[in-house]
Amino acid sequence: MRIEDIVNITDGELVNEGYIKDILFFSDEVKRVQREHLFVSNNIDDIKEAIKRGAYAILFSKNIDIIDEEIAWIKVEDINESFLKLLKYKLLDKTLYYTDEITLQIIASINRDKRLAIIDKVNFEYLNEDYIYITSQEKVKNIAIEKLEIKKELEIIPTKVAPFIIEFNFNNQRYSLIFPILYLDKLEKALSFFEKFKLAYHLKDIKINRFIPQFINSRYEKVPFGRTEKVVIKGIKKDKYFINELNYIFERLKYANVKFYDNTNIDEFYKDNFNFAVLIDCDVELKEKEIKENNLF
Repeated sequence: MRIEDIVNITDGELVNEGYIKDILFFSDEVKRVQREHLFVSNNIDDIKEAIKRGAYAILFSKNIDIIDEEIAWIKVEDINESFLKLLKYKLLDKTLYYTDEITLQIIASINRDKRLAIIDKVNFEYLNEDYIYITSQEKVKNIAIEKLEIKKELEIIPTKVAPFIIEFNFNNQRYSLIFPILYLDKLEKALSFFEKFKLAYHLKDIKINRFIPQFINSRYEKVPFGRTEKVVIKGIKKDKYFINELNYIFERLKYANVKFYDNTNIDEFYKDNFNFAVLIDCDVELKEKEIKENNLF
């Protein structure tokens, strides 16, 4: 890509023109930098290292001294906004797929395919190749001309359901996952996406940052899943998913001793007796279980 085009796309300033007119790759990780790379950073030590590694250009947003006049230096107002502008250019002739944040978390956790670019943060590496682009962020979605929402095109029929576990058969395999059936529709959408594009994935690695069960013992130490009758449920937030999660708890755990905690009563956590502790917009520190070594003598 021509340096001149990068300057125009990012609305940047070519502070130093240098002798190089083109770059082939973008990177914001100094360890990945090689010849023909444009390196993105405001860290002068990383910039020095990138130049040693052969960077052809530097893109930055702070006041930084030019330490190599042979390469191009591009100053922009904001690095994150520059990424969006370059991504918009990249997406001119491509389709951007979008979905909700939970479905995207599922996709990110089980993905094993290098063809997939999950745009959930600034990553200049995604500008280097032709990927299948997917996001949950409105800001990214709005820059794309061609965009499609991921739809549920297949159905999973559970063979067994527990509050935190779902079992089912899929593609001639049996799965038992630590995953609440509450979000089964998100899982169905994620798998529909992988199957549609024939992308590689590992379903047993599924993970989301909500409704996370952590089993503990009476000393508030973490223990393996299912080893006790005392569970802390983390990742609950007062957002658009909150009411559904509460209804799920009331329905699935209605006969259990359930206590709810937020920042107003979290101090009571270590004093209360409960089977399930639901943490809402807060967290607690849980100990790691000590492993006693056998003494040979």
